[in-house]
Amino acid sequence: MSGLQIRAVVIAIALVVLDGYDVSLTSFAAPYIEQGFGVSKAQLGLVMSGALVGMLVGSIIIAPLADRIGRRNMGVISTFTIAIGMLIGPFATTETGTGPLVVSRIITGIGIGSLVAVAGVILAEYTGKRVYSLVMAVYAAAINIGGLLGSMIVGPMLGAHGWQFGWWVGFALSAIAAAATFAFLPESLAWLSEGRRPDSLQRLNALLAKMHRPALEALPESDSTSVKVKGSLRTVFTGRSGYFTLLMIVGYVAYMLSFYFMTNWAPSAVADAHHDPALAPQLVTAFSVGGILGNVLFGYLAGKLNVRFVTPVFLILATATLSLFGIAGPGMPTAWWTLFLASFFVCAGTAAFYAIVPTLYPTLARSTGFGVVIGVGRFGGIAAPIVGGAAFDAGLGMGAAFIVFAMPMLVAGLCVLALHVGLRRSDAPDAAQPVLAGTSA
Repeated sequence: MSGLQIRAVVIAIALVVLDGYDVSLTSFAAPYIEQGFGVSKAQLGLVMSGALVGMLVGSIIIAPLADRIGRRNMGVISTFTIAIGMLIGPFATTETGTGPLVVSRIITGIGIGSLVAVAGVILAEYTGKRVYSLVMAVYAAAINIGGLLGSMIVGPMLGAHGWQFGWWVGFALSAIAAAATFAFLPESLAWLSEGRRPDSLQRLNALLAKMHRPALEALPESDSTSVKVKGSLRTVFTGRSGYFTLLMIVGYVAYMLSFYFMTNWAPSAVADAHHDPALAPQLVTAFSVGGILGNVLFGYLAGKLNVRFVTPVFLILATATLSLFGIAGPGMPTAWWTLFLASFFVCAGTAAFYAIVPTLYPTLARSTGFGVVIGVGRFGGIAAPIVGGAAFDAGLGMGAAFIVFAMPMLVAGLCVLALHVGLRRSDAPDAAQPVLAGTSA
């Protein structure tokens, strides 16, 4: 791999690690926020759901713009938006209530939601074939790596410096990421090949030269002719693509419902049972380590087998192990290990949907299709902290709650299985590998 390719891969993975920190921040900061503001779990759920509301807006409304303005420009806009969101959070006080925190999380979520249109595509296009499976495994684990670093490094500091410290760290990291993306992240090769700008061929050849590849005399034949006629949104929702979109929306809504219930309430439930907020970062660590290892295994298996076959297996096991966490109860260290085991299988679902969904659409509809599926799926994530908080306030026990919220994971697995059967029966090219896997450098 050339220096340009290595640089692109490092920045793209760093952006996903930043996402992981941003998403997990409220998980290990929640007990300190609850104490500082004296709010109920239902009110705390609103703060937790703020990022999901923003991610919904970012994925559906902002991310599709990447098909028009380019992946690199979208990366700069997204990271700058995250920085603004993080900057607002620390100004919440007992006098203002949690309102500024909710606004902070919404704006941060918009940046995270729009960023999903960038990292995966850049990685798939710039990663060399020999290390493709390894890089995709690291990519799959990157969100959990961000959560792990946050819970291990920043989490223990919140007791001394206050929950605001986590937001200041997020602001600094996001500002650095915005500058690095602007200065060093190259544009998507596939986007340039579609000729969206007069200088597309010139820019594409400049990148190919840095990758030590021969120049092109003309832009390659487009895979998006029908998109240019019908428009990206119509392409995503009509014909066979429309059926695939519906399947993936249902599956991702269900997955997000289980995933965000676990990430937001598992650490808090154990900490509350022991009346010790310091346990929350420890549980986030268990969740992050389990997710990292599970994603590495998932990435390896998906590189060897069909990702649409591996995914349902992981999600069925996720349903069982998340139920086991609730049944085992909050006793330590049992809770640490059962959450580790649940996360091992649960977290692979994010990598699975991120790998499968973009391959279902032509290049110029890819960010639109991906944004719609991932964005609408956020409804499940938005509902999970709020409904979960209300369920706990109503007296639902830990065991029953985690069994109930594990069941949607099974629905998600069945949706991916139905997609797999549908694609095998069709004459479509195999979509088993992540975006542009067959054309990676």
